[in-house]
Amino acid sequence: MPRFYLFEAVFLLLCIFFLRPALAQEILPRPEGPFTGSIGASYRDSAPAWPHPVRAPDHAPNVIIILLDDIGFGQLGSYGGPIDTPHIDKLAMGGLRYVNFHTTGLGAPTNAALLTGRNHHAVGMAVAPDAATGFPGSNGHLPKSAASLAEVLKLSGYNTFAVGRWDLVPATAATVAGPFDQWPLGLGFERYYGFLAGETDQWMPALSEDNHRIATPVKPGYHLIADLTDRAIAYLRDQQQAGNRRPFFLYLAYGAGHAPLQAPREWIDRYDGRFDRGWDQVRAETFERQKRLGILPKNVRIPSRPSEIEVWVDLGADEKKLFARLQQAFAGYLSYTDHHIGRLMQALAELGLKDKTLILLLSSNGASPEGGPNGTTNVERLRNALPMTVEEMLKDYEKIGGPETAPHYPAGWAMAGNTPFKGWKQDTHRGGNAVPFIVHWPARIKDTGKIRNQYHHVVDLMPTVLEAIGIRPPARVNGVEQKPLEGTSLYYSFGDAQAQTRKTLQYYEILGNRALWSRGWAGVASHRPGSEYWDDRWELYQLDEDFAQSADLAAKQTEKLRELTDLWWVEAGKYGVLPLDDRHDRGLGQNLPATENERELHVFYPGTAPLPSLAAPRLTDHSHAITAFANIPQGGAEGILVTQGGAFGGWALFVKDNKLHYVHNCLKMQTTELVSGAEIPKGIVRLRFEFTRTGKDHGKGALFVNSHQVAEIADIRTAPVGYNLASGEGIQIGQSWGTPVSRDYAPPFPFTGELHKVTVELNVRQDHSRQRKRRE
Repeated sequence: MPRFYLFEAVFLLLCIFFLRPALAQEILPRPEGPFTGSIGASYRDSAPAWPHPVRAPDHAPNVIIILLDDIGFGQLGSYGGPIDTPHIDKLAMGGLRYVNFHTTGLGAPTNAALLTGRNHHAVGMAVAPDAATGFPGSNGHLPKSAASLAEVLKLSGYNTFAVGRWDLVPATAATVAGPFDQWPLGLGFERYYGFLAGETDQWMPALSEDNHRIATPVKPGYHLIADLTDRAIAYLRDQQQAGNRRPFFLYLAYGAGHAPLQAPREWIDRYDGRFDRGWDQVRAETFERQKRLGILPKNVRIPSRPSEIEVWVDLGADEKKLFARLQQAFAGYLSYTDHHIGRLMQALAELGLKDKTLILLLSSNGASPEGGPNGTTNVERLRNALPMTVEEMLKDYEKIGGPETAPHYPAGWAMAGNTPFKGWKQDTHRGGNAVPFIVHWPARIKDTGKIRNQYHHVVDLMPTVLEAIGIRPPARVNGVEQKPLEGTSLYYSFGDAQAQTRKTLQYYEILGNRALWSRGWAGVASHRPGSEYWDDRWELYQLDEDFAQSADLAAKQTEKLRELTDLWWVEAGKYGVLPLDDRHDRGLGQNLPATENERELHVFYPGTAPLPSLAAPRLTDHSHAITAFANIPQGGAEGILVTQGGAFGGWALFVKDNKLHYVHNCLKMQTTELVSGAEIPKGIVRLRFEFTRTGKDHGKGALFVNSHQVAEIADIRTAPVGYNLASGEGIQIGQSWGTPVSRDYAPPFPFTGELHKVTVELNVRQDHSRQRKRRE
């Protein structure tokens, strides 16, 4: 080796020996963030330093939000209501009751405002996501510039769990293909268990876990409310035994008491005779209790009865009997939910967490009039504009609230449930948006059992929680610049009953109904669908003097009314309320790509998750053919080939007793069944059902095995709108999750042969041609 190279080699070795720590630090990979230890050539001359996880502020409380639905201001016991809710009442007596708290008047918009701290139009949720219209205020998609409370808390050192009703993802994205950015895990929750749709059957629900659908639990005595409570408790126990010292955020949206009103029989029977006196008397008694409890101001006057609600004493004996039982189902459902809230509170106490947990309990909106004048024992009938008669429902009397019914009560009970207010769900009078709101936090709230009168709105909850924890709203989340929070924290009111309301302004809009509150005054405009918005009459109320909106001052205070209506238009422009839209079906299905709506051949495979009805081919009132390609083993086979919907409306193609069956259940009004005369041959077969539309909501049907027709029927009645559009029970292949279309099988009834695929063909051109000929 030449001396020059020998010198270089020696010099390099000396550098490595004397400078090894510095050289090692430059070439070794480093974790993100500064490393505070030291790194040498080996562990003997190195000092480790561990990455520090993000920690929540010292003494940060755990947070639980319990969200009920369709619960009116006058239904909980602690708000003077006639329904037994001892565990909720215990939270109220150990905390604070707010009597001037409001929501948007509808479920999904309230959920969006609650979880984002922004007004519902500002985050694209004018109504439910499946009714979005594609305008900025109604696109059904929460933007990343409005990070959820869960996302902010997760990034601040919290574990985050969501359990129950979600209602913030359109059905077209509630598939196994996603996208999942609007699912709970896409919006900041680390775990999720519940139902994605706005409602589900309580006995056989359509469930999802994390980012996938799961089978409906099938076990004796199952009920969804108990299941959701079990899962919430399990999440908390798992989190606590892990010992990670992180606080948690639990969003528990039970969905009660949204229809269907289903509960164990013993809970419904507890109310035998309790509502026989009728909604007028229950309303009057609730009003008197509310005054005694101090829920209402002394000068409050109850508004007159709505003209569309019949006087109870004028009803017939059968109507009184039925309507009282439907209200019993609601009361039993709410009391049963209260029982399980008590179980959750007991679990918190056993974990030593009750005192250090901030609990917020509220309802999404006021009591619901969606049952119409008579109520129903099948909510799918209502969605198809086919109300039930009293005579029809009396046949279900003994079954009301059980697995064979899907009830809703008459609108008269919504009037009583919203005492003392006028209006109801989907309305911008206070009956639609003034709801019970309870705050329970023993570590912070010492003067318990008291009432708070400050005016606030659901958009104020996210800033309240952040202030209670000690977290500033972030300017950027995950690299996205954030819209400012639009709510006003009500944390100031926790310790000061006399504090002046810090909120100064709040607009409202639901389905064309409008309102604006400003410094004690409220302007309200009810809108009749299809009428001109400019013809709507605005009412005016001074709420500090007229808590229940009983005296309209519009004719006397014209300048004040003009001030409020002008302010409403300013707020509407600011938050994306326009254009006004009063269509109740809004944009159903419009968020599907045009190519999907026009596609005539759809292919489905076994082992896949159900496809929600709004994301599935539209078979209602269209000619179509359904073909299953299967292999029947020598020993025969049975089970579901394909089905859509459930016990309250739907259809199923299945094999039983080695014969091909097709059952069409038209909303329990008419059930049509076709059965092949001979047994299905063994080996490779094509099993086909064809429906040919013959008129509005009617058609003829035929069954085929291979190319041979094996059964036919001249008339099948179909639903005008569709099946299970709101519950998540869609098209399923090779099995049946959820309720069964027919009593001929019990779910899941998996197909025991070899199912290759199922095709659905839509003959859209044929239907359009027929319609065109009729018009000509």
